[in-house]
Amino acid sequence: MILDALKKRMYRENDKAPRRWLKELPAMVWGLRTQPSHDTSISPYFMVYGAEAVLPADIAFRSARVENFDKGKANEVRELEVNSAKEKWLDSCVRTAKYLAVLRRYYNRNVKERFFVVGDLVLKWKTNQAGVHKLATPWEGPFMIKEVTRPTSYRLAHLDSTDVPNSWHIDKLRRFYA
Repeated sequence: MILDALKKRMYRENDKAPRRWLKELPAMVWGLRTQPSHDTSISPYFMVYGAEAVLPADIAFRSARVENFDKGKANEVRELEVNSAKEKWLDSCVRTAKYLAVLRRYYNRNVKERFFVVGDLVLKWKTNQAGVHKLATPWEGPFMIKEVTRPTSYRLAHLDSTDVPNSWHIDKLRRFYA
C-alpha cells in the first residue's frame, strides 16, 4: 500500500529526483494510519490511541471539530471516548472476522482438494527450466506414485521402477491421463 501510494505521488514526466520519496514517505504513512480501513471501518490510529487523529488540514481550515473544541468539556469527552473505545475495538474484531470468512469462502470455492494413491500416474513440475522455450511444457513424466510420505507429499518412481530422488509436494504434481 505504501509503495502504491508513493508511486502515484512520485510519478512526474521528465523528473528524476531519486531521493524525493524520503520527503514523501512520512505523509504517506500518516495518511494510511489515519484513513479508516475498508474492512473494519476504523483507522489504525484509532485502534492504537482510542481516538481519531486531528489532521493538520482540520487545524488549517478550522473544521467543526476544531471550532467546537471546549477545554472544559475535553476531559468528559475523552472519558466517553475511552469507554467507547473497547466497544469500537470489539466491533472491528467482528467486522474483521466477517471479512476473513468471506475471503475464506471465496478461496475455498475455487480450490478443489486433490490426492493421489499408490500406483497413480502423475506429471512432475520441471525444476530446471533454463534454456527451455517459453511455449514448451513445464511438466515432465509420467511417473508413478510409489509411496505416500505425508498427506500432501509423495515419493515417485519412473515407469521402469527406478526411484526419483526426494519427496514431491502435491502442488508440484499433476494427474497424468493415459
